[in-house]
Amino acid sequence: MEKAHLYEALYLVNHGIDEAVRGVQRLKKSPKLFMETYHKSMAGLERRRSMINLQFMLEMRKLEENDESYFNEEFNVWLSDEPLTNEEICRLMRGVERERQQEGKPPLVQFLPRGKRTKKAPKKAEGVHSPRKVNGSPTPASGVKSTVPEAAHA
Repeated sequence: MEKAHLYEALYLVNHGIDEAVRGVQRLKKSPKLFMETYHKSMAGLERRRSMINLQFMLEMRKLEENDESYFNEEFNVWLSDEPLTNEEICRLMRGVERERQQEGKPPLVQFLPRGKRTKKAPKKAEGVHSPRKVNGSPTPASGVKSTVPEAAHA
């Protein structure tokens, strides 16, 4: 996503070639020296510049087209009136975590492997199906008598 450093590198290559061309042009000013070398050097530098620029632009075009399709999909997801599903949220978070990992940053979210995920039991409503009596003591099991007198519970 961060491509400015790539464009800056291409600028530096082109700037370096410009400096080399200026140097060769200064050599051209000497009488009858370097004439054949001058023409070959100028053509070689400009040929290399065009090859580098062309290859860079082709590679950047591929990256830009990939980013366009990715962000077009993301754009449509975020503009939707439908709420995101759990799977979409997980996919987005995994993408964020992948980018953070590539940048060397610590994770914000840790995902459990599918085998280690536990299903949480639904919470029971308090007091509805509780095995405790209102005063807090447990109900005796069927067929078992309590050794504590009833008066002790009150």
